[in-house]
Amino acid sequence: MNKQLIYIFIVLLSFFNLPSFLSQKKSELLKKQEKILLEKIENTKVLINQTRATKKLTLSEINIVNRQIRYRQKLIDNYNFQLRKMDEKIQEINRQVNSLKNTNKILKEEYKKMLLYAFKNRDPNYKFLYIISASTFSEAFHRMKYIQHYKDYRLKQIDRIKKTQEALALSKEELNEEIKNKKDLLEIKEQEKLNYLTDKNSQLISLEKIKRNENKLAEELEKNNAERREIAKAVKKAIEDEIRALEKLKKAKFSLTPEGLAMSKSFNKNKGKLIWPVERGEITSKYGRHQHHVVSTAFVDNNGIDITTSKNANVRSVFEGKVTSVLIIPGAGRVVMVSHGEYRTVYANLQEVYVKKGDIVKRKENLGKLLAKESGISESHFEIWRILSSGMDTVNPSLWLSK
Repeated sequence: MNKQLIYIFIVLLSFFNLPSFLSQKKSELLKKQEKILLEKIENTKVLINQTRATKKLTLSEINIVNRQIRYRQKLIDNYNFQLRKMDEKIQEINRQVNSLKNTNKILKEEYKKMLLYAFKNRDPNYKFLYIISASTFSEAFHRMKYIQHYKDYRLKQIDRIKKTQEALALSKEELNEEIKNKKDLLEIKEQEKLNYLTDKNSQLISLEKIKRNENKLAEELEKNNAERREIAKAVKKAIEDEIRALEKLKKAKFSLTPEGLAMSKSFNKNKGKLIWPVERGEITSKYGRHQHHVVSTAFVDNNGIDITTSKNANVRSVFEGKVTSVLIIPGAGRVVMVSHGEYRTVYANLQEVYVKKGDIVKRKENLGKLLAKESGISESHFEIWRILSSGMDTVNPSLWLSK
């Protein structure tokens, strides 16, 4: 009977032909990441084509090419991880195939012995004599049960052999499928490596052009810095005017209403989960003061982030709130500011605005349309301000937007 239990256990193990839960989750995560990266690469390709249509080297094009190269490198890394997971799975299936082959061999040998035993004892009188030769009624009963169990066991053994052979066939089929998947993925990876090298070559050509036009591009960067300073100046003044007006109305120092406190709490809970101010795009200028990654002689001062997107794209509210200001700033077009309790979100570089001061806006509601740049694309400038009793300041929007 112990042998029987061992065989059943071995056969049952063979049916668990799936990778472990954690391994499966990892594979699903890699496929999801692959899909996201492919979408991002496709988006950068569209933006690059739009900028190159102007036949003019721009910082926007260089920034987007750099992003595309980064995504391609991540995609190649992703494919390498997937291939490693496939190798692990192929090894596991091979182990299962070998285990099933051994199990099948053992079961067949055991069944062969059983048939031989049955053949030798095929005389019905033998079974009868075996039972009546028992010294007690209890022993005779157990002998009769043993003969019945042995017969059932033989039938079950046939079923086990059949199931083992079916499991073996499925495992071999899965193995062939996995080997084919690996071959297909290797071809995709090799093509992606070629794409990566093409982009790197394009980047080198652009960098050569930059060396010849570095002074001009540095001037462009300084112009962008000046526009951002004008936005910050206008936003700060608008917030100060808003606070003064409220203090004059209440005849008391500025403080948030219960509704404002609730809105602040709700906005703060969504840190890292806010939708992007444009439906799709690439961050091409990060928050804070930093040396430009291409024009080494220039520094970038940014109170927010710049997101390169398609020409004349719509800008949307990242969270529900109230429009507190609609400003016009030379060089930066129109600017919309939305209040979320102690927080303010700022949307600049708009050529057209769909809302007015005092409007209540919902999450994802369109606020306006972006200006078109000479490079053939648009750039959304986005900031987040926080107002406290000690003063006001900007925060890094990248930490607030969904990844």
